[in-house]
Amino acid sequence: MVLASMVLLGLSGTVAATLYIQVRARLVLAQAGSAYVAKTLCSGVLMAEMDDAQLWAAELSRARGLVNARFIPDRGEVVTDALWGLVSARATRQSNLGCSLYHQDMPPVSLPEQPRPVSSDQPSPSMPWRLDPASPDAPPGAPDVQELQEVLDEAFREPDPQNPRRTRAVVVVHNGWVVAERYAPGVSPATPLIGWSVTKALTHALVGIAVKEELLQLDKPVQVPEWTLPEDPRRAITLDQLLRMSSGLAFTEVYGDFETDVVKMLLHSEDAAAYAAGKPLEAEPGRLWHYSSGDSNLISRGLRLALSDDAAYWRFPYEHLFQPLGMHSAVVETDPSGTFVGSSLAYATARDWARFGLLYLHDGVWGDRRLLPHGWVKQAITPTPGSEGNYGAHWWLNQGGRFPDLPRDTFYARGFSGQLMMIVPSRNVVIVRLGQTPGKGFNPNTFARRVLKAL
Repeated sequence: MVLASMVLLGLSGTVAATLYIQVRARLVLAQAGSAYVAKTLCSGVLMAEMDDAQLWAAELSRARGLVNARFIPDRGEVVTDALWGLVSARATRQSNLGCSLYHQDMPPVSLPEQPRPVSSDQPSPSMPWRLDPASPDAPPGAPDVQELQEVLDEAFREPDPQNPRRTRAVVVVHNGWVVAERYAPGVSPATPLIGWSVTKALTHALVGIAVKEELLQLDKPVQVPEWTLPEDPRRAITLDQLLRMSSGLAFTEVYGDFETDVVKMLLHSEDAAAYAAGKPLEAEPGRLWHYSSGDSNLISRGLRLALSDDAAYWRFPYEHLFQPLGMHSAVVETDPSGTFVGSSLAYATARDWARFGLLYLHDGVWGDRRLLPHGWVKQAITPTPGSEGNYGAHWWLNQGGRFPDLPRDTFYARGFSGQLMMIVPSRNVVIVRLGQTPGKGFNPNTFARRVLKAL
């Protein structure tokens, strides 16, 4: 009898444990899904003016039927709920900028409106057309038009429903001239599209400007208020180590699991940098390369603290980078605390991402104006020890041959769901591809190889 009771108790415990795991997984999914849907719809519809049906069909397809959403236009908000209203989330528009998630314990810091010049780009100019003000007066030699046309056709084709490509925009620049450009239905040359981790390249540029203005120093730590104890070894982490993802901080950069650090930081944290600052060391700073969006957000808040003036901080990317470069569509969104999410949340048109790529192709010079300090692009493309030639400083490198069919001097920024901004100095080419590719439907090596062949 005692043995039977023990068996029953064991079975009951197993059932209870299984039920707990299932309920908890459902709750975690609902929390992450509600926040992601609210933020995506706010930025995509209220800021980028995309059709919400297009977003539901692509990046929000997994949440359809699980998460409900409604727009509150007069307040510039999107409110979502799941699990019969037990879980909810809200995102709000930030004046004429992007959107921020809203946490019940901490409404987002309200950002002031920024001057946003209107782009003078023509909607559909004939090819080729001049993008770089310092480019030759004459366009480059005629590309293989048929091959280039076939490359674009293939980029937008959907041959496998199980592995959708969902390419939204492609811009190819050769010798400063746009020689190929195409957009998906519902997307135009004026549509700002998210870069996800391509944002890290923007953060690298902003840091370079701050270094030029002596606000930050590469070989010194950035301010991290959470690391105040003298014996805290994290206080030794330098700005250069954060840029190179060799901080040594333990951080899980996995997107398929809703309980990893990157998901918690982007969707559930009121202060992304504070979340990253709470992570322990897994290695001595400078000894281990480990890709981490947490490092990027520590840098972003470090710039904010170095400026010690929030109004100046919120103006900084617009005054020092976007306006001089002509990236008039560009927006970097903030977390609820008001810090730019420098790891992930920048939007710009494909043309403006191409402008940014040209800045790095030309060693930080745009037209006749140097925006980045001398040597800053070299710092970006100098390999980080331990990365096997695949990573520099907030930029990916091809020195390790990750893309075997492309020149080894190629460097690039890439983001979640297939975002790509590629610079090929030996060919004087910048390639931008933006989309919403959930799996392996898009092959950047094959795509870029065929583009270069056509040129």
